[in-house]
Amino acid sequence: MSALTNFTGPRTPEGKAISSMNALKHGFSSKKFIIMPGQEDDFKKLESDLIAEVRPEGALELTLFHLLLRDAWTLHRVELRQAEMADSGRDPLFDPSCEKEFDRIERYHARTQASFHRGLRQLRTLQTNRILQTVIPEPLGKGALPALVKPTEIVALAKRTHKSWNALAMNTLIEATKRSGEASSTEKETTL
Repeated sequence: MSALTNFTGPRTPEGKAISSMNALKHGFSSKKFIIMPGQEDDFKKLESDLIAEVRPEGALELTLFHLLLRDAWTLHRVELRQAEMADSGRDPLFDPSCEKEFDRIERYHARTQASFHRGLRQLRTLQTNRILQTVIPEPLGKGALPALVKPTEIVALAKRTHKSWNALAMNTLIEATKRSGEASSTEKETTL
C-alpha cells in the first residue's frame, strides 16, 4: 500500500488556500474574479456600467448579476490574451507553436460566452417576472408570487383553463338543451 492512498488532502486553511490555486494557470475557468495589476480600473468600469444597465434587485438577481459580471470579465480577459498573442507576432491561426494555446483559449471563450448568454436569459426572465408582478392586480400583485413563478405561464394556464371551462359549460348547455328538447317532444307526444 502506498503512502498516497492515505492522503486526504490539505487540512489547514493555509494548505487549502494553496491547494485551491493548483490548477490556476490562466484563470479562465476560475470561479473567482482574476484581476491583474493594472486592470482594476477596467474591471470597476465594467462593473459599474453593467450594474447601471442591468439594475438587479434582490438576492437572486444579484447572484445572477455577479455570475454575469464574472463571465463578462472573463470574456474581456480572453480577448486581451488573443490580442497579446497577435501583438507578439505569433499568428494563432497559422503558427503551429501556439496552436494548442489558441485552441484552449477558444474553448474557454466559447464556454464563457455560452454561460454569459445563459445567465443573461435567466436574469431577463427574473426581471420580466418582477415587472409583470407589479402590473398584475391584487391579490396576485407585487410580492404575492415567488420570484421563480412566471406570471406569463400563469396567464397562459388561466387561458387554457378558461377555454376548457368554457368548452365544458358549452357541452353541458348543449346536453341540457338536447334533454329539454327531448323532454318537450315527449310532452307533445303524450298530449296528442
